[in-house]
Amino acid sequence: MKVKVVYNNINDKELIKLVQLSTPFFVEFIDSATKNGKKEAYKIKSPFSARKEPFIVIYDEQDRFVTCLYSEERNAVQQFIDLYK
Repeated sequence: MKVKVVYNNINDKELIKLVQLSTPFFVEFIDSATKNGKKEAYKIKSPFSARKEPFIVIYDEQDRFVTCLYSEERNAVQQFIDLYK
């Protein structure tokens, strides 16, 4: 499975790297604080009308959309860990 993580806080990235997940994932990190990262983050978040970060999109092996996790109420990184730990 493939995961795209849009973040602006380095702690969110480090937390995902530290946790052992039950399902193997290929994780792509996009830092929205950089010029290129901001453009990529906009492309990923705009179809879902997401504004806050971190924002996580999960795809299956055939690059089909599975789900997205966002931080309107709770941190998306914590949601991701709770789902796949």
